[in-house]
Amino acid sequence: MSAATAKRIAIASYNTKYAAYPADLLTFCENHKVVPPSITSLRGQALALMAQPEVRGQLYIERDDATQFFKNIAMTTGDAIQQFNKATGLKRIKKRGAYCLTYPYEADTTDLDKRKGAAISGDRDTAIEHIKSWWRTNLVDVPNSEWQVGHLDPTVGDASDANLAYQPPIQAKYRNRFKWNAYFQKMWPTADEWISKMNEYHTEAEQRAMLAALKAKFE
Repeated sequence: MSAATAKRIAIASYNTKYAAYPADLLTFCENHKVVPPSITSLRGQALALMAQPEVRGQLYIERDDATQFFKNIAMTTGDAIQQFNKATGLKRIKKRGAYCLTYPYEADTTDLDKRKGAAISGDRDTAIEHIKSWWRTNLVDVPNSEWQVGHLDPTVGDASDANLAYQPPIQAKYRNRFKWNAYFQKMWPTADEWISKMNEYHTEAEQRAMLAALKAKFE
């Protein structure tokens, strides 16, 4: 079942703590070297709920459901939804603000793998100050007189306030290559920019995912 066909869970029916994970989930985890959280933990109970035969791949949990679930089983947490959205090594359906395991199960250890041994060499404060210095030099401390009017989206013929913003001089080097939001903390490559550098911006797996999404939309 896909995100489009999954339905919201009737959480009032789930009011008992789980003593164990479904056997097929444990088998899948063992075969794919995924280590599930302790069943007695908050995350364990959240995963057990999502792994129930009538829930997995069919029913999704939203924030209110998460809060109510832990009340139902008398477990305390300051942020219930965090127990459902933390990485477990198992793939979930793609639906904003909703949590449901895909079924048949699929392994997704990317978020776990990138945290293993994560460290940056050198002094922490020195590295942070280097970044801050770049921002001050190129953005924050640039005199207002040197800022120019530029387009947030260079691909459309819109010269209204909705598509214009004052930009520091460094923005000129990205002209016609990227789209920006009004405060310049987010950017997206234009189609021409992306096509010419798709291997630089995205892995082959990401490109295949985008291709599938585009096919679903246009074919």
